[in-house]
Amino acid sequence: MPCIKKTPFFKRNQHLAGIESASNAIKSVAISVCMLAALAGCKSRPMAPQTTEPPTPAPAPVFTPQAPPPASSSTLPAAGSWAEYRRRAAQIIIGSNPGASFTGPQPAQWSGIATVTVMLNANGSIRSLDLMRGSRISPEVNDLALTAVRRGLNYGSVENLPQPWQFNETFLYNDQNKFQLVTIVEGR
Repeated sequence: MPCIKKTPFFKRNQHLAGIESASNAIKSVAISVCMLAALAGCKSRPMAPQTTEPPTPAPAPVFTPQAPPPASSSTLPAAGSWAEYRRRAAQIIIGSNPGASFTGPQPAQWSGIATVTVMLNANGSIRSLDLMRGSRISPEVNDLALTAVRRGLNYGSVENLPQPWQFNETFLYNDQNKFQLVTIVEGR
């Protein structure tokens, strides 16, 4: 009869002990998860049946001007150059924002500077706006500048001017958040 070496019982079952403890840990976690799910289910309302339709996106915000646009912007004669168009647009921005601009001496230091790129449709209406350079010191003036341009609504036809139909305007803000436009300041 061949000699069979017998391993003691505790050594034979030692590898089973590791499996058994892992199995017990898994059972313990599963029970805990089930108990938490049951408790959570008690406190929540029943779920509404799910529909197969995709959710409807929220409507885009509608811009409502706070001041009426200048009546003459749609009847303005065609500008002969972009420089002339910028001067006219600056006047429209100032006229569309009563009380938001100031004249007179410039402060020793501006509290904020924002440059806006205005992209136009052929009829002079705003196609889009881009904050080309914003103020890091007073970030609130960035929104003030964009809003001031939007209030102009229409800056007159640009069909006779070379494309791209766009211009830049720089807003210089004092410590009361009133602005001067570089186009006007340069023209003095």
